[in-house]
Formats: sequence, structure tokens, C-alpha cells
Amino acid sequence: MEKEIRNADLSDIMCDLLYLLGCGVNGKMPAKTYIKTFQKVYDEDKMQMLYQFSKVHFVDALTGTVLKNAGIKILPVWEQSIAKAIRKVILFDQERAEIFSYMDEQGIWHMPLKGVILKKFYPSIGMRQMSDNDILFDKAYAKQIHDYMVSRGYEVEAFDQGNHDVYEKKPVYNFEMHTSLYGAGHNKEWVNYYDRIKDRLIPGEGGLDYHFSHEDFYVYIMTHTFKHFEGGGTGIRSLLDQYVYLNQLEDALDFRYIEKQCEILGIADFEKENRVLCKKVFRMNNTLVEEGTERFRYTLSTEEKRLLCYYMTSGAYGTTERRVVNNMSQYRKKDGSISKAAYVLKRLFPGKEHYDYCPALKKHHWLLPFYWVYRVFRMIFSEERRSRILQEISIVKKIRQDE
Repeated sequence: MEKEIRNADLSDIMCDLLYLLGCGVNGKMPAKTYIKTFQKVYDEDKMQMLYQFSKVHFVDALTGTVLKNAGIKILPVWEQSIAKAIRKVILFDQERAEIFSYMDEQGIWHMPLKGVILKKFYPSIGMRQMSDNDILFDKAYAKQIHDYMVSRGYEVEAFDQGNHDVYEKKPVYNFEMHTSLYGAGHNKEWVNYYDRIKDRLIPGEGGLDYHFSHEDFYVYIMTHTFKHFEGGGTGIRSLLDQYVYLNQLEDALDFRYIEKQCEILGIADFEKENRVLCKKVFRMNNTLVEEGTERFRYTLSTEEKRLLCYYMTSGAYGTTERRVVNNMSQYRKKDGSISKAAYVLKRLFPGKEHYDYCPALKKHHWLLPFYWVYRVFRMIFSEERRSRILQEISIVKKIRQDE
């Protein structure tokens, strides 16, 4: 809970994870004294804990590689994670190249997003793990892309239900095909800012392959991070992504432009605070390598530790508890307490923000009351949905007790 974050401090395992990540992205070998201490402290059970913690943040391939390069024997399952991460990147790259080739043939402009770009800033293949590939493309061709992906054997997980369609295929493929960067339920300023997105993009040599400027990509990544940060939370990989990008490009970036855009988008303070924090945590010269993990405890301010703990306790894709806490904070009364009734009412009877997620509602707004009834029946007859609702109710009760 947020109460725990306010009182949190960095645990030993958190500090070890941060140190290993810093060594990995800076191409540094952990200090010999650190390795010696690590081997004394980490038995098989604790090694399993570090592996699971790394896995929760989706950085297990990176931390495992650093430990292996330092001569530390890692768990067989950790070895497999590294191999799978490398294989996944290779498979995704090959598949994405074929999809882009089809788009080029059909005259459909396209642009890779997020991790597809960020992985290039990590030292070696597989270090930046991904669960999916995100691609922005001309929304006029959404149905054609739908049919093409189906023809390639993909299952349609979502289509015409928001700002991206989702396609999955065994063994590892998951593509989120974006028709816009932001849509229903997202910050309206962002939706307006990224409307007519193609006008902001730079064409590649092929004419149909587009990319952001370095500055605009950075701004977009910060909005994406903030979206998750304010939702269910986001893990340490988000802060690491920001660091590796800045580590290579910061001197060449136009920060007057970046700061102006962040002001427009309402994330200026967030960007600056995280820019300072990511460099304090992950920047590694030879002196800092020798200092080991202790510097995380004395170089960070109280507020920086709280912010860092928020990342460290969120996991790569956030948590249900954090999502509920953050969502409930929007329903505060004048006395500062949270209105549980207002939150529950909104969850049971959502408004027009759901239009884009339901094609029928998008065309016929008068169906909204029937949609509420449908949601109730779906909850009654779906064990999975009932379980999620009960979990949320339990979290809401706990929040009320903590107030």
C-alpha cells in the first residue's frame, strides 16, 4: 500500500538488483569485493529470490548475464531465461521484418515503437526483454492488417476496441498494432497532442518507414512511462530505459524543446525528477563500481528513495493493488479522504470513456445502460472476473482501513 511506500527503504536485494543493472548497461564488471561478498551471502534459496525479483521486473536476462560474466554460477532456470530472451528477440525481429515488408508492398506507412527502439541502446541482444512488439501504422488499413495477420496464423485478441489491435501466435509472437498513440480513457491533452501524428514523424529511406526525432521519441517514452506510473505502476525497467537512452544521446538532445513539450503534456516535473534519479541510480564509473551497493542508501534523498521504491515494488507491468490505489485517489472528498462510494459507482457504471473499447457503443451511445447490465451478468457468470472484482473489493477495504 501507499502507506508502506511512504515508510519504505531499499532492501539488500533491491540494492543488489540496481547494482547489477548498472553494471550491465554500462558494460562494467562488478567489483571483486562485491563478487566475493555476493558468493558468501547468496545460497541457492536467496539466488532463487533474486532471480524471481529480476523476473518480476522483466530484467532477468540482464542480471543473469552480468552474474555469469562475473563468474558466478546461476540457476539452470536463469540460464534458460537468458537463452529464451535472445531467441525471442531474433524471432520477433524476423517476423517484424516480414510484416513491414508487406506494409511496404501495400503502401502502408508504419513505425516501430517503445521496446523495438529501446533495445538498440542496450549492450547486447536479449538484454532488453519484451513481451510484445508495438507498431504504429495507418489506421485506414486496420481491417487489411487484421486479415493479413489472421492469414499468418495469428489469433485476434482485440480488434477495433481502442487505439491498438492485438495479435498473438505461438511460440512467442505478440504484436500490438497501434492506430494511434493514445485513445479513449487516456489523457485528453495527449490524445490531442498526438493527433495527426504523421506530421511529427520523419520518413526513412523507404518512404513508408517512419521514426520520431530523438527528442520526440524521448517525450513519447516519458508520457508512456507516466501513463503506467499513474495507473497500476511500472517497474525499474522503465527507469532503466530512460537511463540507457540518455546515456547515449543526452549531450545531443535539445532539452529546451523537450522541456517545452513536457510542459504542454503535463509531465515536466515527472520527467525532470526521473532524469535526475535514473542517472543517480544507474550511472557507473570505476569508482562507483568499487563502492558497491552502499551508495544507493546515502546518495539519494528521502523523496528519491520513495520514488525508487515505488518502481521497485510495482513490477514490470504494475500491480492490481497499485492501480486501485491510484484510481481511487481521483475520488477524494474536500476533507482529503477517499470517497469509496464514488469509486465503486464509477467502476460499476463506466461512462463514455468506454465507447472506444466497445464497437457497438461507439456507434450507438444509447446502448450504454444495456452495457452496464451486460457487465453485471458477465461478472456473475465469469469466475475469473468475479475473482478480480473480489480482489479489488478487498483492496478498497484495506485502503479505507489505512486512512
